[in-house]
Amino acid sequence: MGRRPPLTTARVAYNNLCGKPGRAAALVMVVAIMAFAFFGGAVLSQSLDNGIRSLEARLGADIAIVPPGSEADYQNIILAGSPVGFYFDKGIAAQVAAIEGVGQVTTQFYLATLGNAGCCSVKTQIVGIDYGTDFVVMPWIARLLHRRIGAGEVIVGSNVAIDPGNTVTFFGYMLTVAARLERTATGMDYTVFVDMGTAREIAWAAQAVGYICSTVYINNAASTILVNVAQGYEISDVLRRIRRSVPNIGLVASYGIYSSIAANLRFFTRMIDTITVALGILAVLVLAVLFSLIAGGRKKEFAVLRILGATRKKLAGIVLTEALDLSLCGAVLGSVLAAIVVFPFGRIIGTQMGMPFLLPGVSDSLVLLAFALVMSIAVGPVSSAYSAYKISRAETYATMREGE
Repeated sequence: MGRRPPLTTARVAYNNLCGKPGRAAALVMVVAIMAFAFFGGAVLSQSLDNGIRSLEARLGADIAIVPPGSEADYQNIILAGSPVGFYFDKGIAAQVAAIEGVGQVTTQFYLATLGNAGCCSVKTQIVGIDYGTDFVVMPWIARLLHRRIGAGEVIVGSNVAIDPGNTVTFFGYMLTVAARLERTATGMDYTVFVDMGTAREIAWAAQAVGYICSTVYINNAASTILVNVAQGYEISDVLRRIRRSVPNIGLVASYGIYSSIAANLRFFTRMIDTITVALGILAVLVLAVLFSLIAGGRKKEFAVLRILGATRKKLAGIVLTEALDLSLCGAVLGSVLAAIVVFPFGRIIGTQMGMPFLLPGVSDSLVLLAFALVMSIAVGPVSSAYSAYKISRAETYATMREGE
């Protein structure tokens, strides 16, 4: 006959849990819900924070000048990549450059494409950039493509479904995809970038089929004039000077876009943090009550163990070990479920929230996971500490006589 393994604290705790699987499962689920909230909430908060930081980095210019009435369309390009096209005289850029407080100035040309096989490969927003003056897009592109975009080439955003090396056609004009940009959680993910000459050639082709109004003189047209304020000047002051000096234009300050999104971000993160903390407190209270009730029903069981030689310290250790085992299972289960929900469906969540949403990288995700696991695993022992103390202090004789 084989030798039985010693009844260590861990083994006794394990056998007790296996003997009451329903009770154990209920306690595990309470911890799992809390772990789900901790890890899922932490990832959501980090993703929203990453999204707003990415938006701030991609805005690039302090001020955007657009045709009057196009301010909302411009913001939609930045935030959602909604294809639009609007134009005014690019000569306005020279007027703007001469205004006190204006530092860098560049122009961009926008063209919205169709999504049918007879015209365009995909429905997207084309942005033509001026190599000679651009200070907004090129620093971002240069991190990926260490050269200028050539004539007949295009760089696509992360959500444009065309791989590098393939070709894309817009109004009969074929371009080669030179590179795909990294995800930014902004409208740039749905945008393609070309040099200004290529953008105008595509626009001529679009105008030839009636897609752009014939009154638009493409060679002299721009969609937006982007401005960086010179050092030592306030954006608000330069905005007022531009408005006084250049009539019949629309103005969009990047801090206006950023501040409105940041306000929404603070609301969502506060809500997520509040729910997470509330669930954590509720889990601790619920577990404390459950452990107390369970301990009350197991008095004679622990009294028998005392008679068999178990010390008070060992009894407390059994209760705490059971709680630790339950918390460990619940923490892993809840974190896995949160990862299954948040990571594959992160973009959908961000879209539904109407916020820039950029999931954290592997290292940041592991840090958040470690935080969630530590917090969730600690809940069990903390919640059961009082019950363990009561059991360890109970008198064996009095306990055995209860109910007689």
